[in-house]
Amino acid sequence: MIWAKMFFTLVMPVEVIGKEKLKHHEQYIFCSNHFSFFDIPAFYLIHPAKIIGKSSLAKIPLFGTFFRLIHIPVNRESARSRALSLQRTKDVVDEGFNVLFFPEGGIRVGGDDLPYMAPFKDGAFRIAVEKNIPIVPITMPYNFLILPDESPVRFHPHKCTLIIHDPIYPDQANEKEINVLKEKTFKVIQEELLRRHPEKVRN
Repeated sequence: MIWAKMFFTLVMPVEVIGKEKLKHHEQYIFCSNHFSFFDIPAFYLIHPAKIIGKSSLAKIPLFGTFFRLIHIPVNRESARSRALSLQRTKDVVDEGFNVLFFPEGGIRVGGDDLPYMAPFKDGAFRIAVEKNIPIVPITMPYNFLILPDESPVRFHPHKCTLIIHDPIYPDQANEKEINVLKEKTFKVIQEELLRRHPEKVRN
């Protein structure tokens, strides 16, 4: 969080909307759209949390060491790795940590498809229902303009905006509630993305 605050203070203006919705002593599962590698450092302007992220991040010099030690890597191509990361996530939730999911399962869309999200996976919502922890939707509407997922890597000037939505609490502890929670979260984030990019709304 210290690194993120220093970086953004020096490099670009940031607007965080809705931070007052978070209570310091309450535990959350954060779910954000994921269109850019810029999303991870940007999130740390919001709240401390452990990140569920792809295992290749652990290979990045220096950052990878911290990622392996602090966060939860997952190889999404391996059923065993996915199962282990889900169990580890449950363990850290039981220890009282907040966690951040990118429920699309990584950066899955780009180009003309943006800012439409890929379908969400179940993991975050399953844990929220099992542990009775609220989901907090996060919309990052402009990060894909600042740092597109393309080669060569280039930063583009644009204000960074992070939107924290109202927590969504599970109503029931059953399989049906997992899909209900997933659909509610997807709808909140997708509607905000299109509100910020009205020119992209499909007829």
